[in-house]
Formats: sequence, C-alpha cells, structure tokens
Amino acid sequence: MATYPKMYRVTRQFTEPVLDDLQTEVKVAVSALVANRKLAPGSKIGIAVGSRGIASLSIILKAIVLELNQLGFRPYLIPAMGSHGGANSMGQMQVLQNLGIDFKELNVECLAEMSTNVIGKTSHEVAIHFAETALKLDGLLICNRIKPHTRFTGNVQSGLLKMMTVGLGKETGAATYHRAEREIEFDDLIREAACVIIEKTPIIGGIALIENQSKQIAEIYSVPANEMIDREPALLKRAMELVPRLPLQKIDLLIVDEMGKEISGTGMDTNVVGRKFNDHASCPEDWCQTSLIYIRGLTAATAGNATGIGMAEFTNPEAVAQVDWVKTRINSITAGHPTAAMCPVVLDDDKAVIEAAMQIAGENLRILHIRNTAQLKEVFVSQSGLDELKVLEPNCVISDCDYYYCENLHGF
Repeated sequence: MATYPKMYRVTRQFTEPVLDDLQTEVKVAVSALVANRKLAPGSKIGIAVGSRGIASLSIILKAIVLELNQLGFRPYLIPAMGSHGGANSMGQMQVLQNLGIDFKELNVECLAEMSTNVIGKTSHEVAIHFAETALKLDGLLICNRIKPHTRFTGNVQSGLLKMMTVGLGKETGAATYHRAEREIEFDDLIREAACVIIEKTPIIGGIALIENQSKQIAEIYSVPANEMIDREPALLKRAMELVPRLPLQKIDLLIVDEMGKEISGTGMDTNVVGRKFNDHASCPEDWCQTSLIYIRGLTAATAGNATGIGMAEFTNPEAVAQVDWVKTRINSITAGHPTAAMCPVVLDDDKAVIEAAMQIAGENLRILHIRNTAQLKEVFVSQSGLDELKVLEPNCVISDCDYYYCENLHGF
C-alpha cells in the first residue's frame, strides 16, 4: 500500500496595500471623470462590467451608480465580456448576477444585447466591432481590474483597453481580435483598436482597479479617455508588483479545489500556476514549475463554463458533471484557445489521482493544495516542500492538521 505524503496547513503572511474607504475612493474617481465631460442632466451613462470576480465588485458598482445618480445622470450596466455567458444576452446577465450584482437593488437596467456595429478598421484591416447599445449612450465608463493576462504578454494585457475592445466587441469582436492576434501582436492590435474606439464612441474614461495578493482592492485610478492608452502600461507594471504567487516554485502536483471564469479567464490564473506559455508544461519565464495539475471542481458562479480545464492533467467525475461543454467550447474557440476546453484524464477519486501522480513523479511527492488561484492565504503543503517554503516565506505559520487522503480530500 502506498504511503501518502504528510501534509501541513500553511498560513501565509502578506504585507500589502489595501484601501480602507473604498466607496469614497470610487466616488472621487467617478466625479473626476465626469467633470471632464460636458454632460447634460439626465444623460445616459453606461458602466461596462466584465465576467471576472473582482474584489468588492458589487460594492464598487453600487458606489458608481450612486455617484452618477447624485450627479443627475441615468446609469446603465453593460456586460463587456466578449463571448462569455454562452454568447447570449440572458447568459451574460446571469454571469453578472452570479457575481453578486443585483440589478433591482442597484435600480439599473442591464443592456445586454449582443449586436455590434463596425466603427472602423485597424491598419491591418481588422474590423473594430463595438456594442450597439453602448453607442446609443451619452457616456460610458469602463470599470475593470488591471492585471497580467493569462496568455498574452506586452505592455497592455488585461485591463481597461482589453475590456473596451474585446469585451465590448461582444462575441463577434472577440472572435475577430483573437483571430487577428495570431498574426499581429496583441499589444499593438489592442492599442490601435482602442485609439479608434476612444475617438468614435462615448467613452468618458476608466475606473482602473488593482488587487493585492489577499484579493482586496489595493489601489483605484481614475483614467480619462484621452489618457487610457498611455497610462495602462504603468498601471500594469504596478499590478505585476502585487500579483499573487504560490509559496513554492517547484511543484509535482498542484491540487485546485475549484476553477471558474470569475476567478480567471482561464478558470485558474496561468500567471499563478505556471502555465502561461504552455498548457501542459511550465516554462523558464513562469514564476513556478508545476508538473501536474488536478482540478476537483467548478465554482457555482462560473455556471458550467470550464474554460481552462484543458490545462490540467487530472480531474474527477464530479467536476466533469459540472461542466457545460457548450459554454466551454464557445468561449475557448472564440478565444482561439481550443485546448482550454479539452477534458483531462478523469480518475475516480482523489486517492486515485495521488497514486497516479506518485507513479509519475515518485513517492516523495511535492504537493501544494489550494482552494483556487484567488485565495492563497491558506494552503496545504506536503512535507517535501517545507524546506523551500521556509526559505521563500520565512514568516509563514506552519501547523499540523488532520488533512488526510481517502476517497476524498479534507482540509479547507
């Protein structure tokens, strides 16, 4: 009988910035943006919102809506998430609701239609699609988190510019950009498209959010439309300084309890797990070297969209039963990343996965078990990883636990 690695509970100590008065910061940011535009009372102002589980998102949106109301405007929500939610209006509204956004509580209408207009072309003749509903508004605010993208590199990755191009391009625009980026640098493509969008649409500016490792809002920036292209690279650089990291750099088996679109575009953040450049192998440019990944389930908020599950080597029958393969397929193909929708090896239970990993990597398995890539303050580490852990994070708290292996893992 195999001897399973002994596991330890690890509580990590993060020293990082966090905003104490989030609502006031948002109010100031919104007020500064609309002050730059001559908008008549009663003007219709859209708030573009994506499918990511941004920290305190419902609080931030409520603060934006309240400030716009107090300034005499009529706010609306607009899903800016490309093909997510099954690439239909009801699905995209459901995505927002799954993120805790209550349209009735906010007293706002959600303009979720999927139709787009072509408002121009790039120098490479790439059509620039933009949500038709957004074009009919008097103003538009882009609310998004700035962070490293799960696949793309460069000075522009995930943030305001991507949301206003890919997100507000809906399914047609997202598919167009993802096809084009196979031959054109994503950074250049998005910048050029954003330049046209800023000129030809009612965009006022962006509310740029940066999170810390503990999944809290660390900083908020108010970015007027005419400064968005120039300022985003600096904001991305700042976000990279605060990006979440795993506590080990060499991992034989990474166990992930849950993945979902609200956590990352690829279900689990590739910048965290070490799979940004290759779905099934860590590269020298990755923070950590992860040999095997095991996905145990999906979040409720992802509503079956398992985009990214194809990066894992193992999963279980329960996780597979949660997958909506139509949503997953649509999203992965639109993003030009079909391997993200592939099904990993399905093993009966956790015990079988541990045994398979030991067969591949040896009995002295270096295991890291996390809830998801957005919640990394408490993790479980096998005994073989403790020496490296103590060097990388000398202030962490390590304790014995009743974590054990049977048909199902226990710990969180």
